[in-house]
Amino acid sequence: MQDHQVTRLTDPGLADLLAHGVLTARQRQAIQLGLFSDQVTQQFTLNTSRSQCLTLADAAYPVALREIYEPPVVLFYLGNLAHLSAPQLGVVGTRHPSTYAFRAMQAVLPAVVQCGVTIVSGMAQGVDTLAHQVALAHHGTTIAVVGTGLGRCYPAVNRPLMAQLARQQLVVSEYPWAAGPAKFHFVERNRVISGLSQSLLVVEAARRSGSLITANFALQENRNVLAIPGAIDAPNSVGTNELILAGAKPILNSEHIIEELLVDKRP
Repeated sequence: MQDHQVTRLTDPGLADLLAHGVLTARQRQAIQLGLFSDQVTQQFTLNTSRSQCLTLADAAYPVALREIYEPPVVLFYLGNLAHLSAPQLGVVGTRHPSTYAFRAMQAVLPAVVQCGVTIVSGMAQGVDTLAHQVALAHHGTTIAVVGTGLGRCYPAVNRPLMAQLARQQLVVSEYPWAAGPAKFHFVERNRVISGLSQSLLVVEAARRSGSLITANFALQENRNVLAIPGAIDAPNSVGTNELILAGAKPILNSEHIIEELLVDKRP
């Protein structure tokens, strides 16, 4: 257990959430209707016996995430919460990256990681997985925001990666322990990735993709959107190139990212 105080849903801290306008009307109604049901009590007991949690009432709840539209009321987590205090770079992209995407990430991310920036991604197949692996390979820190409960892993092939991140890094979810994957979960997860991040890097993305949804959340949350340009005839570069055309910063080297995140902290 970390040394901060974590609010239980049955504690007076919840009354603060309900009374002080931290929650939306929809969130207040949902909590008030179901708070004291046996099902909620059992679910909460299961979650807190197997993971730790933060609520909006906790001082340790990430300030940047607290400021987004409809932040998660509860964040369940496994791992080291201290990673939330470092500068955060969100990294997203296609589930089917090209070899170019792999080369580009290997070219620009290691120096960013070595400067103390934490990589935030969604542990999905493809670019997300590569982002976490680059951080680990270069002895950096990384946070996975997952679209399932912490007792599930999607995709299943990433189970060893999730276990490693839970031991050494940080894995967070707003869903109950045993919740499985659902399409809307991944859209909701995307807002958390962008909400935790100071800047969001899109590596490869088709014209219609979840990565562009995340970029849209980032813009709404006043985050910097960065994109790696690609060939004009590559389907996976259409989204990133159009982001750049719309004003996203093109990333050609590590320094282009570092200056966005650490410009005021470097000697």
